[in-house]
Amino acid sequence: MTPGAPCIEWADCAEGEFCEPTLGQCLPQPPGVSLCEYKPPVGPLTPALEWSWTESAIFPAYRQVINMPVVVDLDHDAIPDVVIVTSTGFSEAGFAYLRALNGSDGVEKWDAAAGVYADANRVQPRVTPAAADIDGDGHVEIVTGKAGGGLIAFEHDGAMKWVSTQADGVTPWTAGLASATVAIADLEGDGSPEIVVGGAIFDAAGKLRSSGGALFGSNNGGYGAVSIVADLDGAMPQEVVSGKRALRADGSIYWDAPALADGYPAIADLDLDGSPELVIVSAGFVRIQSPTTGAVLAQIDMPGSGDAGPPTIADFDADGFPEIASANGNAYSVYDYTSNPAPALSVRWQSPTQDQSSFRTGSSVFDFQGDGAAEVVYNDECYFRVYGGDDGAILYEEPNSSATIHEYPVVADVDGDNNTEVVLAANDANHLGGSPSCPYGANGARHGVYVYGDAGDNWVRTRRVWNQHAYHITNVNGDGTVPSPEPPSWIPPAGLNNYRQSSQGAGVFNAPDLQVSLEASLAGCPSSVLLRAFVQNQGSLGVGPGVKVRFYRGNDAQGTLLGEATTAGPLLPGQYELVTMSYAVTPADQVMSFHVEVDKDDQGQGSLNECLEDNNGASLGGVLCDVAQ
Repeated sequence: MTPGAPCIEWADCAEGEFCEPTLGQCLPQPPGVSLCEYKPPVGPLTPALEWSWTESAIFPAYRQVINMPVVVDLDHDAIPDVVIVTSTGFSEAGFAYLRALNGSDGVEKWDAAAGVYADANRVQPRVTPAAADIDGDGHVEIVTGKAGGGLIAFEHDGAMKWVSTQADGVTPWTAGLASATVAIADLEGDGSPEIVVGGAIFDAAGKLRSSGGALFGSNNGGYGAVSIVADLDGAMPQEVVSGKRALRADGSIYWDAPALADGYPAIADLDLDGSPELVIVSAGFVRIQSPTTGAVLAQIDMPGSGDAGPPTIADFDADGFPEIASANGNAYSVYDYTSNPAPALSVRWQSPTQDQSSFRTGSSVFDFQGDGAAEVVYNDECYFRVYGGDDGAILYEEPNSSATIHEYPVVADVDGDNNTEVVLAANDANHLGGSPSCPYGANGARHGVYVYGDAGDNWVRTRRVWNQHAYHITNVNGDGTVPSPEPPSWIPPAGLNNYRQSSQGAGVFNAPDLQVSLEASLAGCPSSVLLRAFVQNQGSLGVGPGVKVRFYRGNDAQGTLLGEATTAGPLLPGQYELVTMSYAVTPADQVMSFHVEVDKDDQGQGSLNECLEDNNGASLGGVLCDVAQ
C-alpha cells in the first residue's frame, strides 16, 4: 500500500484512513474481512501510577496545582508535555509560575533562566491556560492569566512573548480574571487565531479586538468565566458563547437573553437532527437553549447544591445519543434529553460527591474499553473517581486532594507511547489548614501532578493533545495548530458530537499480528547451526523496533533458552525482518530441534496487544549436522 499524508493522529487523515503511528503517515483502513483488531477485555479498571511531579528546585514552595493541566508537544520531539500553573495558595490577588513537564517522566523542561520565572512574568494562580500555535511559526505558544490582571503569552521554550494590550497595542489590558479559562480559536477562518477569555477577544499578538466583559460565561455571573467558541448557525465566522449571550467575531451581539442567569456552555447535536443545541449549566440548573436565539428549550433543577460546574457531553450508555453530565457541591449527575414530543431533560443517575469549595468542579469523559459507553472522569475535594457512564457505578477511586475551581482530570497519550493516560492536578494547601476535610485526613492529602496509565496497557488509544478547558477535539490539530476553518464538533467525520471527551477515531482498535517462521542454515556445520527467524507482521498496525525474539533448544518454550535477540527496525503491516542466532553444535547433538517465540518474555507474556496471541511461535525438528569429533 502507498502511504498517504503525514499524521500525528487519526484526525489528520482522510475518511477511510487511519494514522499508522510507527510510520507517522496515513494508511487505508483495512476492510473488515482482513482487519486485525484488539478490543480490550471488559473488566475492572487497573490504573497504575506512571510518574508524578511534587517538587522543584526552582521556587520550591510553588508546588500547588489547582488548574486543569494542558497537554501539548512543545518541542516536536514526539513526546507531549504537561503545562501547569504552580502556586503556594489560591488567591487571585497572588501569583504563580508556569511550568512545563516532560510527558514521559515529569522532568521539568525549562531551567531557572527561562522567562516564565522572571518576576515580571508571573502568572495568575486561578486562570487555566490554553496552548496552540498562534503565530504560525510551527511551535506552540501558551496563553494564561497574568499576575495582577490581563493575559500573558509564552513561547514554547518558556520565553515571554507578549502581554495583553488595549486596542491601541500599547496600553496594558489588565482586567481582573476571577478563575477564568483561556480559549484559542480561529474565529474568521483566516489562518490567524484569536484568544478568548470571558467575552474579551484578542488577536494573535495579544491586542484587544473587542470586550464583552471578563465575567462573560461565568456561572451565575460572578465567578469563573468559561466561555466557548462555536459556529452557531453554520455560517462563518464563529461566535463566542456564554449562557445568556452570544457575540459575533467582531464583538457585536449575535443574540442576548438578559433575563437568564449566565452559565457554563457546551454544544452538541443532542437529538441527532443535524442541528446543535446549547447546553448551559447555570445557578444549579441544566438548560437546553437554541444556539441561534438563546431561547430556553428545556431545563431541570440539578440534584444537590451549588451553581455546578462546566458540562460534559458524551454517549454514556451506547445508545447512539449524547447525554449531559455535570457536578455541583455534593452530586455528580448525568442527564438524558429528548426533543419529542416536547423538549425535556431527566436525571439518568446521580452519585454523591464533595465539593464545598467552589461547587463548580469540571469533569472529562473517556471510553476506556471502547465499548461505546463513555466513562466519567472526575475529581472532587478528596477523590479521583471513574464512574460508569450508564449507571454511575464507581469503577475506580483514588485519594487526590483539591480545593477545586472548575478543573478536571485530562485524558491523553501523555508520553507518546500510543497508550492512554490520565493526568491529575492535586493541591493540599487548604487541606493542611483543615478545610476541606477528607476521610483520609490532612496527612493523606497531596500536591502536584500525577499521571496514571493502565497496568496492562489495555485502555483504548487516544490523542496526544488536550490544549484548553473548552476542549472538543475539532478545536486543535494533533501538532498544536489551530484548524482554519474549524469543523463543527457535532458533525462527522471530523466531529464526534461530544464535549470535553477524549477521542477514539479510525483505526483505534487496529492491532498487530506478529508471526514467525524458523529455518536453519547448515553452512557452519559441523561447528555451528545458524537459526534464521523470519518475524512478520500480518496485522493491521505497525510495531516499533525492539520486539523480543527468543530461541530455544527443544520443541517448545520449555526447552533450553539459547538466547534473546530483538528486531532492529519497525514492522509495518505485511513487513518482515530476519533475526538470526548462531548455535554452537556439541558432540552430544544428534538430531536437533529448535523453537522460536516472538514478543514473549520468560513467563510467556507479550508486551504488545495483538489480534491473535497463539501464533507467535514456530518449531523446527530433524536438524542434522555432522558433528566434529
